[in-house]
Amino acid sequence: MRRLKHLLYGVAALFILMVVLGAFFTVSEKEQAVILQFGNPIRVIVGNRTPEEMADLQGWIDNNTPGVALSQGAGLYFKIPFLQQVKIFDDRILEYDDPPADVVTKDKKHLKVDCYARWRIDNPLLFLRRVRTENGALSRLDDIIYSMIRQELGKSNLIQIVRSTNDPIGLGDYVRLVNNVTYSDSLEDIEIDAEGEIRETIKLIRMVPSQGRTAILQRVILSCRLMAEDYGIYIVDIRIKRADLPEENQAAVFTRMQAERNRISNRYRAEGRRMSDVIIANTDLQVDSIRAEASRTALTIRGIADSTAAATYAEAYNRYPDFYSFIRSLETLEAVMGNSGSIIVGTDGIFEYLVSNPGDFL
Repeated sequence: MRRLKHLLYGVAALFILMVVLGAFFTVSEKEQAVILQFGNPIRVIVGNRTPEEMADLQGWIDNNTPGVALSQGAGLYFKIPFLQQVKIFDDRILEYDDPPADVVTKDKKHLKVDCYARWRIDNPLLFLRRVRTENGALSRLDDIIYSMIRQELGKSNLIQIVRSTNDPIGLGDYVRLVNNVTYSDSLEDIEIDAEGEIRETIKLIRMVPSQGRTAILQRVILSCRLMAEDYGIYIVDIRIKRADLPEENQAAVFTRMQAERNRISNRYRAEGRRMSDVIIANTDLQVDSIRAEASRTALTIRGIADSTAAATYAEAYNRYPDFYSFIRSLETLEAVMGNSGSIIVGTDGIFEYLVSNPGDFL
């Protein structure tokens, strides 16, 4: 009998201990909870929220589940043992990252797109009702995110998906060599004739505000947030890690890229040759102009000198005309005789001074 009494006391103490321990639970700073009674929610405990977020959540509870209490903050909480259960959910930013998926762009390019997202449980009560667990949430996110990725990328060209800036692309610094540059959403080849002159306007790609990867992802995020609200989920961010071509297409794409770079380098060379010819022609023109001016100046100086010398000679010859005749006769005689040692002349003519009195010439 005594042994039975001790056994009953032990069972009662164990039951009381179980009741006491089961009546309290803790919610940490990284958790949020929903308290259920017979499967129905009676209380929601959330973590750190702004006053605006708390007001929105309270408004949703009042409209959809009246009578459910809302609490905030980590700590020790009470529940009725055996009658009430606690569902704990993570209150941190969670990760979504699935394998790459195939996407077809607007210009019929096939891509392997690998994206990731960050999300958190915004409404734990709605989350519990719609998806129940994080694995269920990931399944819903997979449908939402990749459907929106395919939809938005399918409305964009490949060049708009791989770009995230608004800078012009195509020929790089080559655009500084020409003046006829316009912007378009496609790059067209230019024509260069035999003389190296550009015959067609260069068109460079410039992203409009509604295009480019950044704008595409913003539209994806907004659409996914709106759809995820039905599951009590808030999408924090979505990003594309990789957007690759299928392996079977990469070799052909690299070949086209190489051919395009070769065409661009040929354009550089052609424009360089044209500019070189222009520089050489201008230099030759300047050299010819300088030489012509120098020749003109030299001839002018030489003419002035010859004129001055002739005037000096004329003045001297006018003062002594007989002496001038004598000198000219000697020069003529020297030219006539050459290397001959003798000459026979008469006493008349241009050599008469040879038989005249030398004093007559002074």
